[in-house]
Amino acid sequence: MAAGGNKTSPQSPSPVIFARNFFRALNDSGAVNGNNLIVSPVAARSAMTLVLMGSGGKSADELRSGLLLGTVRKLEIARQHAEFLNTDCVCNPKGVSMRLATGLYVKHDQQLHADFNLKAVQFFNAQADGLNFADAAAAMQHVNKWLERQTFYTVRHLLSPASFNPNSSVILVNSLYFRAKWATRFSVERTAIDDFRINQNQRMMVPMMRQEGQFRFGESRRLKSRILQMPFEESDIYMLFIVPHAVNGLAALESKLSKLDLNEVARKAVMHDVDVTLPKFKIECEVDLKLPLQKLGVRRIFEPGAADLSRLFAKKSPHRITEARQKVSLNVNEAGCGTADHTQGRVAAAKVNPERKVFKANQPFVFAIRSNKTVYFVGHFLKP
Repeated sequence: MAAGGNKTSPQSPSPVIFARNFFRALNDSGAVNGNNLIVSPVAARSAMTLVLMGSGGKSADELRSGLLLGTVRKLEIARQHAEFLNTDCVCNPKGVSMRLATGLYVKHDQQLHADFNLKAVQFFNAQADGLNFADAAAAMQHVNKWLERQTFYTVRHLLSPASFNPNSSVILVNSLYFRAKWATRFSVERTAIDDFRINQNQRMMVPMMRQEGQFRFGESRRLKSRILQMPFEESDIYMLFIVPHAVNGLAALESKLSKLDLNEVARKAVMHDVDVTLPKFKIECEVDLKLPLQKLGVRRIFEPGAADLSRLFAKKSPHRITEARQKVSLNVNEAGCGTADHTQGRVAAAKVNPERKVFKANQPFVFAIRSNKTVYFVGHFLKP
């Protein structure tokens, strides 16, 4: 699927393509290093789109190209982003709740451009502010506390005092809060300790959740994997699981996924009666966004003397992005993601069916939280 050149909204096809590119770049950058991984492509793209509002020249060109934003006017890009915030990033008493958090900080004696400040608030719901970088401990506490509040205290301790040093210029922090209930809950009583195969030689005993029901399930010969979609309550958003047939097949799977977008993968899944077994897990990850973005050709905004942030500051000055960090957290349990692990609500009733498919995520797998328009999270789970 080709990215649309004049479609800029996070709800256009290009965010799905960007998610693929971003996940591939993150793996290629070496930032993962054999650990569990979760990132939010849509949040990273949002933060860099905010930076685009303050950039010019070749810096802006690189951002447009890397983010797949085409040649649409900045104001229209900002308006479409605001539409995404108003439709997707809301907190609902039922269904899915999300909150996008982006903060951009400069030295307190540097004045931000009035137009940039207006766009940051009006279209991105972002915080753009000046801080006393010389008081590193106070600056760190200010930013970390703000991010904690924005994510309902699910993300903590993103920055350290080392982030604020004499060479610091522009600091960007980013996260996406997510909470949702499964459309059909797992029963806590059915969760049991079982093997999770880390590799051919290692196993760990972990809590495994189980239920039977109607879910979208598929098998891909190309990916040599099984695919499952677990829908969330009152939403078109679902969690996609891709488990390779081979216990050591994750690297090959991710290599093949780098040439596909997740819409192609999701289309392999059709409704079946499925016996589902998933691990109960919590995953948290902090990512230096500079690494994957540089792989995507976004380099100048991070380079001394090359960055053009002339529309971010009121006066022309040699600034660059010195920190761009994202941290996200996800807790997967019987009730859903980011929810208390009880199961008030609909629980699937098991019935005997000899045609039932089996989906068991008891080894390293890839996952994503997505709709058919946007990828909110993507990652892999390697070990408890």
